[in-house]
Amino acid sequence: MEIKPEQMQELRRGALTAIDGLWFMAVEKRYGFDTALKLDLEVWKDYGHVLLRRITRMLGLTIDPTCPPDLSTINFLMETICHVDGTQCEGTVCGDEIVFRVHHCSWWDNLSRSGRESHVPCEFVDNTIFRDWLVAIDPGVDFEITHSLPRGDDHCEWVIRRA
Repeated sequence: MEIKPEQMQELRRGALTAIDGLWFMAVEKRYGFDTALKLDLEVWKDYGHVLLRRITRMLGLTIDPTCPPDLSTINFLMETICHVDGTQCEGTVCGDEIVFRVHHCSWWDNLSRSGRESHVPCEFVDNTIFRDWLVAIDPGVDFEITHSLPRGDDHCEWVIRRA
């Protein structure tokens, strides 16, 4: 018997979303939803910071908030963080903004399969985490969400621009 490399990748991505959901529900059961959500946001913010450090180190980049990278680099970093968990997304730099689209989200799929899509404020979570990750890269950026799976759209989309 053999597990192929692409199957192992699928197992790893699935394990990441499974452990996140299981952890959240265990904290929720013991301490309540509000505490679980608060802790979850802290963990995901830190997760993004750890990945940013690892990605930039691998690429030989330095993130300096006083001298932020160009929008193409910001886009690349955000895409890479999201791709780690299997999120299918792409950003397009258009002039002085990035249009960042998530086409397939394993987190939303898991919430939908478990019947918790209306219980967990997915859009709030994403906006909070994305804002934190973006500010770590460039404190001068802001964004707005223009499409959202929880609202019934077929994808999520943020427009990111320098303030």
